[in-house]
Amino acid sequence: MRMMVRSILLAVAAMGAVASAATAAPIADGAGAELPAPAYKAWCTASHLCTYAVRDSGAGLLDLKTGTADWVGVDEPLSANQQREAGGPVAYYPTMLEGIAVAVHIPGLDGHDINLRGTTIGEIFAGVITNWNDSRIRATNKRHPMPRSMRITLCVPKHPSGTSWDFSDYLAKVSGLYRTQVGGASMLPHWKGARIIRTEHVTEVGECVESHPGAITFLPFSDAMTEGLSHDIIAVGKREQVTYGRGAHRTVVAHDVFMHPTQEDIKAAGHFAATRISGDLTIDLTNSRAKGAYPITVVAYAIVRKDKPMTTATRNTLRYFLGATAQGRLPGLGSAPLPTSLLSKARAQLNAAR
Repeated sequence: MRMMVRSILLAVAAMGAVASAATAAPIADGAGAELPAPAYKAWCTASHLCTYAVRDSGAGLLDLKTGTADWVGVDEPLSANQQREAGGPVAYYPTMLEGIAVAVHIPGLDGHDINLRGTTIGEIFAGVITNWNDSRIRATNKRHPMPRSMRITLCVPKHPSGTSWDFSDYLAKVSGLYRTQVGGASMLPHWKGARIIRTEHVTEVGECVESHPGAITFLPFSDAMTEGLSHDIIAVGKREQVTYGRGAHRTVVAHDVFMHPTQEDIKAAGHFAATRISGDLTIDLTNSRAKGAYPITVVAYAIVRKDKPMTTATRNTLRYFLGATAQGRLPGLGSAPLPTSLLSKARAQLNAAR
């Protein structure tokens, strides 16, 4: 009897040890950009493999340099200065496609009904267009009269952010006036306008728009949906070619197409030739020429140091991010899964990583 009791106690102790070991299993700590945060946080919670803290870009890269973070979320390739901030060369692991929404607050009008060309948005953030009754805004909103006199307020992040870099990169591509007045892609652009409100954190721009009639801002589509701003999101226009007729009677006409950052339109930006993917797996999708592609679509990445051995916890985390379960959850989180061409290259890179 004593031997039986002893055996039972030993078995229970062994089970407890296993449970403790499982509970104490190392996890991969992540930090970084706000744009992919909804997906990263949801994935980490579901998998119990990782954590993710939203940090400004400099702080996230410092965490990678010091080892406080095992991996960092970014949504644009690092500059030379950022590479130095990270402490060494990095490997990019693409994880999802994300759209950057443009939201407005015009009393009496549903933002969802507003159409703005990319050039017009660029001129607004360059301070060239300062009133909602401007002829360039009225030209694409003839069914919805603009307020006779309402100045435009820009709600923008006060500190450097990857979302600002992505948005300004897009504006610099489509608007010559923006390039002249403001410049190229930047994490802290010198926005210009009659009235500018700079929020302390990038996540506060949505609240800023809601609180200020006449305001306009940009933010990740996933955040806009989480914050209940779906009716404030405008349709962004781009030029697309449409073919009419056949053979000798074939005519190609370019016209404006306005689209919201829906799941299908974000996903359509992933229709690109595999040869466009660079050797480090980065790719620029803003102002995509793909038919039906939302024009302000970006790729989010998880980056790790290449000059350091990858921990088992980090490898398991990235394997989960690139797996069917995590990718399948993205539509419900306001993002879109990676196209097969990019996903297969990311998985191959992970398998080859030391």
